Amino acid sequence: MIGRKKTIRLLWFIMAVISLSLLSGCVSLVEEITIRDDGSGTLVFKLGVASEDYAAFHEAVPEGFELENLFATIARDEGVTDFTIDQTTQDGYIWDTVELEVENFTATFGQPRRIGPITLEFDEGDESFVFTQVINVADSPLRIPGVNLMDLSVASYEVHLTTPQIVTTNGVQPAASLSTWSIPLDELLQGGSTAFLRAEYVLEPYEGVFIPWELFFPYVVIGFLGLGGLAIAVVVIANTVIKREKAPKLKFK
Repeated sequence: MIGRKKTIRLLWFIMAVISLSLLSGCVSLVEEITIRDDGSGTLVFKLGVASEDYAAFHEAVPEGFELENLFATIARDEGVTDFTIDQTTQDGYIWDTVELEVENFTATFGQPRRIGPITLEFDEGDESFVFTQVINVADSPLRIPGVNLMDLSVASYEVHLTTPQIVTTNGVQPAASLSTWSIPLDELLQGGSTAFLRAEYVLEPYEGVFIPWELFFPYVVIGFLGLGGLAIAVVVIANTVIKREKAPKLKFK
């Protein structure tokens, strides 16, 4: 287990990574939420830094930032049954990972919970559950000097939500149980915009054959264009036949 000081430092890495001047294509931030059919699950934050930039990245982390009061409050919640920190190396990246085991997401996050620039909420409706997450850097205490000079064109923040069944989402749904979002950091940091993530889900597994809209949409377009072309052809042929039938007949006396 990593010591308390290193724990605080790691939490700062994960939640304040977007405020570091070294942020570029060498840094990747991934959030993974997995909800089981009983409402429990895991909340994972992964921070990956290119191995050659890892030491410089750590040196750039400001000292004295007490962000444990933002994240550790949730970690100490009675609904969080386990809180672990790990570090792995994969594909040239060093990954620092924080994982929370949550007994019931709607009980722990039934009210909006803020972690730095992130606000999380899991609300229970009459027939389904609703996940919302807002990322608003402009409205947070994080300030990034020289952000407009950074190259953030390839830097993004990935969010993955896995539940027994996703009903609707404003993200991408590659499977019945998965919704993903990719948030360009240049829009959040340099553009000052706010990212709003929303998905409605149920705890009953999906039954049937799920066809992602991204796969189905091209066939819809092709079918629409085909029907449109067929309709035009029918109109042209019909008009041609009618004109021939109504063609004036010459009478000779």
